Amino acid sequence: MRSAEPPARLLPGTMALGDAVPSSGGPWRAGWQVWVVRDSSGPLPEDLLDRLRTATGGPVLLGRVLDSSAVRVTGVGAAPPPWEVWLQLDYAMGYLLAPPSPFDDDGNFLGSDWRDPEYEAEVELVRREILDEAPGGTAGARTVTDWARGAGLTPDSVEAVAGVLDGKETFAEDLFFDLLRRLGLSTG
Repeated sequence: MRSAEPPARLLPGTMALGDAVPSSGGPWRAGWQVWVVRDSSGPLPEDLLDRLRTATGGPVLLGRVLDSSAVRVTGVGAAPPPWEVWLQLDYAMGYLLAPPSPFDDDGNFLGSDWRDPEYEAEVELVRREILDEAPGGTAGARTVTDWARGAGLTPDSVEAVAGVLDGKETFAEDLFFDLLRRLGLSTG
């Protein structure tokens, strides 16, 4: 977010922000801050981005990490609408739709190669729905770089940002910080 104030001061009373710590992934462009908020700190309000945008008068970006496997990135500019992209969406699907048990009704293990076609079809349907709302690749990169320019940043090319959106890393956080660098948030 672009602000001189920490998020807990901007939104007093938001318990989860009380334990927020500055990210060590910078250095960040002057006037920008990146904070880490742990899920153990409590739930974040659904309207957090809008509230932060109102409090700062500027753009806000949020990366929600799912167990280092995937990141849901949401942003708002100085004005709506918000946008969303996913880093490693395929790895997020097991968190978004819990997989079925690999045991039958009698408790017998169905094997390590067992697949449930109904579950796989549901995962593919949800995955397509997510990509319709939050496209990756070049389409998502255009949205993200437009946001960065509107935020006064100088992003890398659409192709470079698309490479991050479609990238794979052991730790999804690495992709997120790479995205922040590609958007011009990092000076390092």
